[in-house]
Amino acid sequence: MSPIYILDNASVPARYGIAASLWANRLGLPLWSLRPEFAGDVPDSHQHVCRAGYCVTSGLWRSDTLREEVRDIASLPDEDAIIVLASTQAALISGLPGQRLYSDDSPDRLTLRDDQQTLLALTADRYGRWDETASAPAQASVRIGLIGREADHRLVYPATLGSLGDAATSLGRELAIDFLPPASLSADLHELAGLDGVVLPGGSSMAAVSGQIRVAQATLASGLATLGLCLGMQSMMTAAVRQQPGCEAAIPAEVAPAAKLHSFIPFADGRHRCGVFPFSSGLIPGDIREMHYNHRYRFNTDLLTALAASGAQVSAQSDDIVEAVSLPGHPFWHGVQGHPELWSRPDAPHPLFVAFLQAALNGRA
Repeated sequence: MSPIYILDNASVPARYGIAASLWANRLGLPLWSLRPEFAGDVPDSHQHVCRAGYCVTSGLWRSDTLREEVRDIASLPDEDAIIVLASTQAALISGLPGQRLYSDDSPDRLTLRDDQQTLLALTADRYGRWDETASAPAQASVRIGLIGREADHRLVYPATLGSLGDAATSLGRELAIDFLPPASLSADLHELAGLDGVVLPGGSSMAAVSGQIRVAQATLASGLATLGLCLGMQSMMTAAVRQQPGCEAAIPAEVAPAAKLHSFIPFADGRHRCGVFPFSSGLIPGDIREMHYNHRYRFNTDLLTALAASGAQVSAQSDDIVEAVSLPGHPFWHGVQGHPELWSRPDAPHPLFVAFLQAALNGRA
């Protein structure tokens, strides 16, 4: 069998490979990607952690069959696979055998077609989830604050928003999402008023950290359901440590390398911890056995005493790496170093997102 090549004309990372992923899932074929590049302000364009242990284009997160994303055409398989590549790279495969399909990205629809017919016609719901069946939005009953620019969540890294949608659907609820760019948060954080919960996501932009820390400091005391992911967990732990005398200026080293007190420090061996690794916790909700990880910094264990004095506690740990933090007695204040959003599927929402929304609902009741 020759490969099936899918030429994708998506101009933003969140839409690249969507049709190819769903088509490969349907056919049960392995998916490969020739790494695309994107222009513009897209810092998280390649932040989906694959099991092979590195990051690939963020739009591939719904693939159940993804094998690898490569930079060299010579590294692609020559049989039994679906291969997605940017339309602008078509010349690279002009002499190779295999069927050609075409993924077309229009403002409100994604289509996959061959030379004769449309194979997939996909539309997105309010959570950015692409499907062949469009659903009419119901009235929102829960309001969630999602830290970050709306364009980043919808066009660059779609997994967090999509996972909230998966959890909401499983609970029979619709969410109103308030996108809260951290750089433009008000001094009094009045944007948090009226929310039922807030998510502090991951990301590679250190400009988000100051705002995330401020939000985490506010939710420590307010009882507002709070979920932190990767960089979001680091912001939560920094907020907790800052409550203690002498630690008010604690900051992750990635944000301010020259600062006197670092809440998160680089691994001593300089590693990039990237891949899917075991996870276990007695406090983090849900039966979670594994998690995707993508980080180069770990919590500074010299600050464990300060963390404990704040009331927060380490709720998962591997050797000297803090994997999760929780605040016992709070309705829901949990952060994880990993990326649970990358496991979520419409028919199998991640249990941590479901637990978060249930806590948000209980807080409203």
